[in-house]
Amino acid sequence: MLRLLLAFLCWSMVHRSWANQPSARADSLEQLLAASHSDTNRVNLLVQLAWARTDADPLKGVEVGQRGLRLARRLEFRSGECRALLMLGWAFMRTGNYATAVQTQVTARRLAAAIGYTGGLIHSDNAIGYAHLEQGSALLALRYFRRAAANARQHHDVALLTPILGNIGRAYLELNRPDSAWYYTWQGYQLDLQQADVHSEIGDLSILGDIAARQGKSNQARYYYGQAIRRAAGMPVSYALSRAYLGLARLARNSQPRQALRYARRAIAVGEAGSYAKGVFEASDYLADLYADEGNTAEAYRHLRAAAALRDSLFSQYHVGQVQALTFSEELHQQQLAEQGAQATARRWQIGLAVALLGAIAAALVGYLLISRRHLRREVEFVQDRQRMERLHSRAILDAEQNERRRIGADLHDSVGQLLSATKITLGALHRRLHLPDTSQQELFSSSLHMLDEAVREVRSISHNLVPTTFTQHGLVPALRILLDRLALGPNSLRVTLDVCALDGPRLDSTQENIVFRILQELIHNVTKHAQATELTVRFSCQPEQLEINIIDNGVGFDAANQVVAPGIGLRNVESRVAYLHGQLAIESRVGIGTTTTLKIPLQLGLTPVSV
Repeated sequence: MLRLLLAFLCWSMVHRSWANQPSARADSLEQLLAASHSDTNRVNLLVQLAWARTDADPLKGVEVGQRGLRLARRLEFRSGECRALLMLGWAFMRTGNYATAVQTQVTARRLAAAIGYTGGLIHSDNAIGYAHLEQGSALLALRYFRRAAANARQHHDVALLTPILGNIGRAYLELNRPDSAWYYTWQGYQLDLQQADVHSEIGDLSILGDIAARQGKSNQARYYYGQAIRRAAGMPVSYALSRAYLGLARLARNSQPRQALRYARRAIAVGEAGSYAKGVFEASDYLADLYADEGNTAEAYRHLRAAAALRDSLFSQYHVGQVQALTFSEELHQQQLAEQGAQATARRWQIGLAVALLGAIAAALVGYLLISRRHLRREVEFVQDRQRMERLHSRAILDAEQNERRRIGADLHDSVGQLLSATKITLGALHRRLHLPDTSQQELFSSSLHMLDEAVREVRSISHNLVPTTFTQHGLVPALRILLDRLALGPNSLRVTLDVCALDGPRLDSTQENIVFRILQELIHNVTKHAQATELTVRFSCQPEQLEINIIDNGVGFDAANQVVAPGIGLRNVESRVAYLHGQLAIESRVGIGTTTTLKIPLQLGLTPVSV
């Protein structure tokens, strides 16, 4: 991205030497902005300031870029609007929100095509390719890189072509084609020298070092890494520096382990200095591996904790970026709706004029029909849009909940689980060194290790319950069967029965099965928590047009007619999910008899069968 940033600065009215002093450049832009008026010059200043802030604080870059975008649209300054969209796409990419980044770049490309802005087409294609490359889709990224490169060559735009070639080389390296990667990256490096593009030169030197390392040419890799480090002196290129030092650490791991440690620490230092969190995380993880090789478990543990803390920091920044992205996506959607509405109004006006030529009487009649039809259409569209937005809102909430479950489960497994495992290793090493002579002390130490094992198993159980592996692999009914089997093995000795009657025909898709599983999970949890039941039956009854599920327990029950306590969060979530599925939920209960909960979900044609 640093390579594209330099090319984008060709649009800037600020002197090129500011690239070596990003903070001073941003301060100068702030001063110019304070004295500017709400005109096109202010749009250009806001876009430039957003670029200056993005490298150190992408969330700030998004905020400033959105101000520039809104002003450009208010002034109908379409080229400024396109540049603001291009900048916002890169800022969202820096926050890790690739979906919104691609959406923004696609909007920028559409606008660039409409106004004949060739530079915008090249930038957007390169940015979309970069987003796919960052997500591991190297083949898809190559399609966009090649189109951007062809467009730049066609218009003889060497400045924009320069960073694209290095991106193509990196894509080929990801595809394990080092010869092609070398060819394109070397071409880009020669253009870097010709164009005096220092940012792109540093990045390409780092990629050349990676290619040489992949080919087993260690001395050549060290040379290019060293060149990248020397050229980066005084430059804000933490990405290339961090990657170069980490590459040197990997080369020195087997032959010079102490030197490898120094390079890894240097990679962390330059990453922290440039706020390049991903580089700090990778270097911390690699440094922990180096200490583990030496048997230094204390230092390895410390760097594992640093990596875990950084993961939390990255998630916090990603969450804030997601909130900004949702707002910005809605703005793009509203802009598209406004443009479509304007086009529809223009078409209707032309039709009205044509009809008016047929005569006064015919024009009046047709005009009346058109107006009535327009009002009716607007009412129908309004109802449809409202229903669609409600479903999108419900879907977003459910997706966010599922993603949060996955994140918490992964964090418990990868962070807490790793820390507990590291603690167990450390305590084991301590036990071997202490040689406790007292039998009671040995028993106490062994009991502590046993409790630590129980904690590891409990964390693993919780993480698997948050996102059941059986559900992901086999579907609803197998996951439910495992859930009920666990209840049967619990301390309450609950007798459970699962009765499934599956018919051929339309069934729920995977997303709907996930929602139904969460509903059943909550309802069964309520039985185990409140009902004091000894028997629980879950019955599936598949009918041609709906799926009916009954949950029957022999617990204490309650008086539904006199129930005055408001439903809790769990039951409200169940009602929200049932409404999303257009289903029905009925609860029948009598004191001392038990409770029967009936769930009915309508089935639609074309859906996949329920997994049994």
